Amino acid sequence: MRTVLLPWPSANLRAVRRFFWPVVALGLFVSSLASAQLKPMTSAELRDALETAKATMRSSSADPKGVRQLDLAALWSLAESRFPGLIAARRTIDAAKHTRNEQIFLRLPAADLSGFLTWSPNVKCKTTEELAAEGKVGQLGGPDHCSETNIAQTLNTSTIQNYLPLYGALVQLNLRITQPLYTFGKLTAAWDLGQVGVDLAAAQSDGARLDHQLNVLKAYFGLKTARAALDTVKDGHDQVIRWSKQMDLDLEAGRGSASEIDLMRLRVAESQIEIILIDLERTIASTLAALRYWVQDQAIDIDSQELAIWHDEREPLDYYLESAVRNRPELRVLRATGQGAQLYKKLRIAELLPSFGIIANFGYGYAGGVQDPNHGFMSRLNYLGAGVGLGMSWGLDLGPKIARLQKSIADVNIFESRRRELLGGGALEIERAYNDVREAQRRLKAAETAERRARGWLQGIKQSIDVGTAEGRDMNDALRTYFDQHVAVLRATNDLNVACGALRRVSGLEVIPK
Repeated sequence: MRTVLLPWPSANLRAVRRFFWPVVALGLFVSSLASAQLKPMTSAELRDALETAKATMRSSSADPKGVRQLDLAALWSLAESRFPGLIAARRTIDAAKHTRNEQIFLRLPAADLSGFLTWSPNVKCKTTEELAAEGKVGQLGGPDHCSETNIAQTLNTSTIQNYLPLYGALVQLNLRITQPLYTFGKLTAAWDLGQVGVDLAAAQSDGARLDHQLNVLKAYFGLKTARAALDTVKDGHDQVIRWSKQMDLDLEAGRGSASEIDLMRLRVAESQIEIILIDLERTIASTLAALRYWVQDQAIDIDSQELAIWHDEREPLDYYLESAVRNRPELRVLRATGQGAQLYKKLRIAELLPSFGIIANFGYGYAGGVQDPNHGFMSRLNYLGAGVGLGMSWGLDLGPKIARLQKSIADVNIFESRRRELLGGGALEIERAYNDVREAQRRLKAAETAERRARGWLQGIKQSIDVGTAEGRDMNDALRTYFDQHVAVLRATNDLNVACGALRRVSGLEVIPK
């Protein structure tokens, strides 16, 4: 397109400058103030946020008659389909797929359409008569012999009357279509990088899924353990109350060998147990609220089955190591990251080389006030043309491209070191989780043995109480020891279940298998 220079008096230019720069400065100042202000929350947004936040708090006040008791598998099924974090993780995979599929269109023809619309200047070829009137006799004029035009389109000789008022429309349309043929691997690397993004999103989604399974498992067994402990402590509390009342009656009647000190000791124990009951009730309420949040259901509760070993892990350590190398999401992210580093290196090398393709150009121009001469060796404002040919695109900014290539090579070397570090750290984490499981198994066995012995001691004390030969200190110690050991069994059972779930999590196995 030919550049048209409009004549403009210097006085007008000075006036424009005096008006233009203050307006620009004022616009920049106002825009900076507008960008610095935060949009306040509307009342509707505030109400919606409060309702969303209060939905979790209402879970503890659900009607017991409408509560559904579910086992661990059923709870996870609800959580998997409802929890917003898991839904977002799955949608992240869909987003990554769309990004990858975008690379398909890079192999298809790319089109660029540009248009321009303005008013047309008044440009005409001088006729033979006009040339003769200027004393140029013998010169031919008109479009077929256009030697001069009515304007020169220069700043010094043209006048504003040749441009204003309008002499018609000036329209230009240009269409450029490019079909890639050979890019030295740029398109292939772009598609592979898109697939790496899908793999990363899938691995991160699986990691979030396994983490959520572990959270549901911890809440489930934590609630079951707290309720079992509460029942146990309540039994002990009732037993202490009965003994305290019986001892009080015996002291008033002058029977038995107990003293006032023994009675005071029992009443102190009763108060201590009440504190434990209050703490357990708080733990139960908080754990139930957490479970309902993880499951996203305000009307659920756990089943009434007794606390027991859920899924004891007895496989050798190598089994979990091999499973982690194959399936653990963090290691899948590591592998995808390494593939991405290699692909970026390949892409940077390809960027140093040209790209070839077929290029087709279509153009149309119309200027209502312009008369073009019949001459092929000049640009014109009225035109219609098309062309197809083999094209090459080669960016010669080699300095930045070489720097990016060197960075990608460094990233590959960094990844190799990080890979060895993370593999070793992952193996250490698995071994630690494996040892936690073995420790929990041994601790549970020892706690069960201690509980059986404490139960025998308590039974003996109860028989002594029946015959009136038991002392207050023996009663308190036997009861406290038994219930401590029973709670220790409950705690060890919960720890074993959680440790097994944690081992499966770090090994990439389903924490709650179907």
